[in-house]
Amino acid sequence: MINSTDIINYKKHGFDGAKYIRLQKEQILDRIANFSGGRLYLEIGGKFMYDTHASRVLPWFDPESKKKIFESLKSQAEILFCVNATDILSNRQLSNQNVSYKDYVYQLIRNIEKNIWIKPHIVINNIDVGNMFDVILEFEKDFQRKQYRVRERYKITWYPHNMDTILSEDGFGNDDHIPLTKNLVLVTGAASSSGKMSTCLGQIYLDHGIDIKSWYAKYETFPVRNIALEHPINLAYEAATVDIGDYNMMDEYHKKAYGQDSVNYNRDVEAFEIVMSIAKKIVNHKNYMVKYQSPTDMWISCAGMAITDDAVVSLASLHEIERRKVWYQEMVDRKEGKQEWTEKCDELYTKAKKYCDDKKYDVDMKL
Repeated sequence: MINSTDIINYKKHGFDGAKYIRLQKEQILDRIANFSGGRLYLEIGGKFMYDTHASRVLPWFDPESKKKIFESLKSQAEILFCVNATDILSNRQLSNQNVSYKDYVYQLIRNIEKNIWIKPHIVINNIDVGNMFDVILEFEKDFQRKQYRVRERYKITWYPHNMDTILSEDGFGNDDHIPLTKNLVLVTGAASSSGKMSTCLGQIYLDHGIDIKSWYAKYETFPVRNIALEHPINLAYEAATVDIGDYNMMDEYHKKAYGQDSVNYNRDVEAFEIVMSIAKKIVNHKNYMVKYQSPTDMWISCAGMAITDDAVVSLASLHEIERRKVWYQEMVDRKEGKQEWTEKCDELYTKAKKYCDDKKYDVDMKL
């Protein structure tokens, strides 16, 4: 959902949007070529149809980048749209307009249909049958009445660390195996923590149980891997995910394998063990997943290669952290948020401001 407060029309350029689209598409086509002869599950990090966060922190990033990239691939693609059962139960707020989680999800899905002309499967992740299952069931029935195919995936105790259970009939084997016919499956979701990676890995587990070759990769924008851990762009990403506790960290796997620094974030670093466990225990040695040496290897991420003005993107990111704090405070005032979220934004702002001060960027510069 888009409204006037979601877009900031900065006049200064800090990013080459056309170059980014070209680089990302090249990387996707290259990855598909490596996965020839099977099914590629491509997790889409961030907003799918219209990435307003990226356009705010990377002035002249095209918010429709993903749409433009995938329009040319729609004839060979299917879409899985993930939602988290916990978010359904909590009515997680994903907009500063006080819109219900279910209505927000519906608008996102309809937007995909209108622009890509693919009707997504809806995947409900992390279902705990003993916890208000009637609410989940009503959510499911509501979308089924709208002619959507809805699939169920269940909570796994101690996920992602209980590997023996995950790779068993009590783990991924207990989930719906989603019937698909195309070789490119775009896996998106309502927001972060929607269970997109788990859905991909669960499908790969079930695919290989019936001799369907399948692989995994991830289209990602943030954090930007080849800039500083505490660069304002990456701090702004943390501010955007304060409500779910995400944080950026160095990819030590990448450092060990290649001797290069790379910024990643906690959930992908934690999930890398699962990816490699599946690769080693399920797929054969020719599967491209076996070549992954780090969480960063899983990514298709070219944003850092298209930054053209560090001052512009840094100051835009500083403003974004301020914006997020205001949003969270509005949620606190409505009794829907936690004060610690705004306090975390203050910490992130201080770090981003120091970066700008050290670079001698004019924080009052008009963008």
